[in-house]
Amino acid sequence: MAIQKIQTGLRIDETTYGKLKTISENENRSLNNLIEYVLKSYLSDYEKKNGAILVDSFPEN
Repeated sequence: MAIQKIQTGLRIDETTYGKLKTISENENRSLNNLIEYVLKSYLSDYEKKNGAILVDSFPEN
């Protein structure tokens, strides 16, 4: 079964956007893919320090 992704809006300042856009281009990634990677890395580090984060399943759209 394919992983369902939830679409969400993200508001960030212009400087942060510019830096992320530059990194994504340097790594030949889309900006969305880079942001998802950064968030997953942060969550992984957080869980290593604090334990697993349990979440409920989201209903189908």
